[in-house]
Amino acid sequence: MTVKDIRPALRALLLADTAISAAVGGSRIYPVLLPQGQRLPSIVYHRVSGIGDHHMQGPSGLNQPRIQIDCWAQSQDAAVSLADLVKSKLDGFAGTVLWGSSSPQNETVIQGAFYDTEFEDYDDVAKLYRVSRDYLVWYEEL
Repeated sequence: MTVKDIRPALRALLLADTAISAAVGGSRIYPVLLPQGQRLPSIVYHRVSGIGDHHMQGPSGLNQPRIQIDCWAQSQDAAVSLADLVKSKLDGFAGTVLWGSSSPQNETVIQGAFYDTEFEDYDDVAKLYRVSRDYLVWYEEL
């Protein structure tokens, strides 16, 4: 039994959106931390928590992590615009996401992704604005 990690599929899903990809230069979507010195609009994602799903015979094969997606930019308006692009793509999404360079590609089935909470922030050291939104993502992990 191989357990799938949702994070590469989410990155691929976001980069497949032409507006998001253009906003982040086709690649500036990072796990956990924004690279030091990054000044261009970027996305950072990480798993905040997770809930498994079970029935009387054991694991159902579904998982529901809370994924935090932070959109960083030099202006508040740019950070909000990027966060809104992400929300438009992710909130309510359900479907199969293909990712990776193997042939055939890796496949992750997302049963549903749902916007949950948000906050805005300013990093005084980096001089960047951040819009942080949490999404609950149900996906098939087995």
